[in-house]
Amino acid sequence: MAGTWESQNKVLPGAYINIRTNEPLSIALGDRGTVVILQEMSAGANKSLYTITATEANWPENATAADKLLANEALKKAKTVLVYKLPATHTAEDVTAALADLKTVQFNTLCYPFDGDSETANKTAIATWIKAMRDDEGVKCQAVLANHAADSEGVINVTQGIMMSGETELTTEQVTAWVAGATAGAGITVSNTGVVYNGAIDVSPRMTKSEMETAVKAGQFIFKTDSAQNVSVVYDINSLTTVTPAKGKMFTKNRVIRTLDNIANDITKIFEANYVGKVNNNDAGRSLLRASLVDYFTTLQGMEAIQNFDVSDVVIVKGNDSDAVVVTANIQPVDSVEKIYNCQSFIRRYRYGRKLYKKQ
Repeated sequence: MAGTWESQNKVLPGAYINIRTNEPLSIALGDRGTVVILQEMSAGANKSLYTITATEANWPENATAADKLLANEALKKAKTVLVYKLPATHTAEDVTAALADLKTVQFNTLCYPFDGDSETANKTAIATWIKAMRDDEGVKCQAVLANHAADSEGVINVTQGIMMSGETELTTEQVTAWVAGATAGAGITVSNTGVVYNGAIDVSPRMTKSEMETAVKAGQFIFKTDSAQNVSVVYDINSLTTVTPAKGKMFTKNRVIRTLDNIANDITKIFEANYVGKVNNNDAGRSLLRASLVDYFTTLQGMEAIQNFDVSDVVIVKGNDSDAVVVTANIQPVDSVEKIYNCQSFIRRYRYGRKLYKKQ
C-alpha cells in the first residue's frame, strides 16, 4: 500500500509519508489513547490546556460537574484527555486560534462537541485542518464531529444521542467525546464494532435495519440497542464515502486507519530520532534504515496488525537530492471479521421400509 512521490520537493529534513491503497509504510510501536476536547468551561483560563487522566485530574479551580462531563465520557476508553478551554460563546476566530495552538500537541483524536447552524463553519474548518495535518504536516490524527459528513478518513461523523441509566441524556455532540475516547484508546489490532457503551441504555433516534444500512453507506458512526438494553457500536467506520483507486474501501474502516496512522507516525519518530543527520546516505546507511523497517513490520505481523509481509516488500533507494531517500513498502493491514454470510441447505429424509433415502 505504498504511494509514490510525483515530486520530491520537501525543504525540511524529516520523514514524509504517502500512503495509497494496495501498497503502506512503517518502528517501536507508538502509544495511543490521547484525546483533545475543545470545550467551553465555567472555570479556568481561555486557551489553556488541562491534562486529565483516570488517576490525575488537573482541572482548574471551581470546575463543575458539567465541565467534567465530556472528559469523563472520553476516559471510559481513553488514557489521557487534554481539555482545551474555549471562551464562552466562542467564535470562528477562537477555533482557528485553538487549532493553531494544537499543531505541536501530540494526540490521536480531536473532539469538537458542538452542533447547530452556527457551528457548521467551525466543523468544516476542523475537517480542513485535519486533512492538512494528515496530508501536509504528516501528523496522523482524526476528528470526531456531530452531524458532519466530511467524506474523509480523518473525520468520524456521529449522528445519534445516548440515553444513560438514571435517565440522563447525552446529545449527539456530547456523544462525540465517548467516540473520540474509544477511537483513541483502541489499539491497532482492535475494531470498535460491537463495543458496548458502558452506562448507556438506549439511543436516540433508534434505527431500523434499513435505516442503519443507509446511515452506514452515508459514513455515519451509529449505535444500536439490544433487548437487554445494551448500547453498542454498529460499525467502526469514518465519514469517507467516495472510494477511489488511491483510497479504497478499506480506508473507511477505522481499525485500518489506526494501523496506517500508527505506521506513519512511528516511521516519522524513528527516522527523526535515529537517522536524520546521523546516518550516511549510502548503501550502508540505507541498509540500516531498511533493517529497522523490516524489524518493525515483522513485529506488526506478529501482532496480526498486518499480514503477508515479506522482507522483499521493503525497498529503499537514494532520492533526487543527495540527502533524500525513497522508501517503498508494500503492506497489507488486517481487518476484523465483521460480516458473516451463513449458507444453509435443508435435507428432507424419506423412509421406505428399512432403508433411509436422502433427497436434497
